[in-house]
Amino acid sequence: MRIAGVDGGQTGLRLRVVGPDGSTATATSGGFDYDAGDPAATVLALVKQAWARLPAAERRPVARVGMGLTGDHRPDEVRRIEAGVADLLGAPEVRVAHDSVTAHLGALAGKPGVVVVAGTGVVALARTGSGTTGATARVDGWGHLLGDEGGGFAVGRHGLRAALAAYDGRGPRTLLAAAAADRFGPLDGLPRRLYGTGGTVADVASFSRQVADVARAGDPVAAAIWHDGVTALVDTTRAAVSRYLELAASRPDTTVPVSWAGGLMGVADLVREPWRRRVETEIPRAHVVDPAGDGLDGAVLLAEDA
Repeated sequence: MRIAGVDGGQTGLRLRVVGPDGSTATATSGGFDYDAGDPAATVLALVKQAWARLPAAERRPVARVGMGLTGDHRPDEVRRIEAGVADLLGAPEVRVAHDSVTAHLGALAGKPGVVVVAGTGVVALARTGSGTTGATARVDGWGHLLGDEGGGFAVGRHGLRAALAAYDGRGPRTLLAAAAADRFGPLDGLPRRLYGTGGTVADVASFSRQVADVARAGDPVAAAIWHDGVTALVDTTRAAVSRYLELAASRPDTTVPVSWAGGLMGVADLVREPWRRRVETEIPRAHVVDPAGDGLDGAVLLAEDA
């Protein structure tokens, strides 16, 4: 049976087709824009773009599609996405889930536990059952305006705020001011270049790379931004572990598998390793495990799940 998985995040969408023999073909397109006027149309356009980038021999109908998408789509948007993807990929069945679900499936290979997803945004999912069964609880994932604490957008935003504060004389001197000017041009024109461009979230999140470079150069302001971001991720993890234990009505000696997903967790020195050490030290019931796979693997599992 040919199936497909789709992993759609704020900074990129990936599509993978898996053949009956286990062979795979993968293609990518741009990311989801929270400010898009029609989110369903945006998702469909990105899936169409990725589908068109597959080799011609792979663009044949699939039996089922599993999709993990960022954001909370309304029921009517989900129906439009399902119908549009079914038509495009020739699929009788399309399953759409929040990207935290597919990240969880991928990281823990369908087993119960907690997965913290840190990329442009942040969300943690606790699930007590295998596959898509069992009780679930989500922590954060409220989007860049209301939550996503410790994510790439939050780090980039704090970096730009610190740069502007230094430029104004409201805050301490920091190399972030020069880094922001190098990245975006003169700081007095920064708001005009960022606001209302349609790519504000991705542009701000991309500045997290410069915040990392400046922190590694020994800048205390940038280092503090990363420290605070890790603290936010640990707080999110603690809340998710607590929710898991409540849902599972666990014994006092129960340990909870905790894993991770998302591009920001790839920043080992500033994010993943400090987060891991603090979770293991500060959350006694948590047992941190390396991820078995990623969100795209989870989307494929969603499609495979009977």
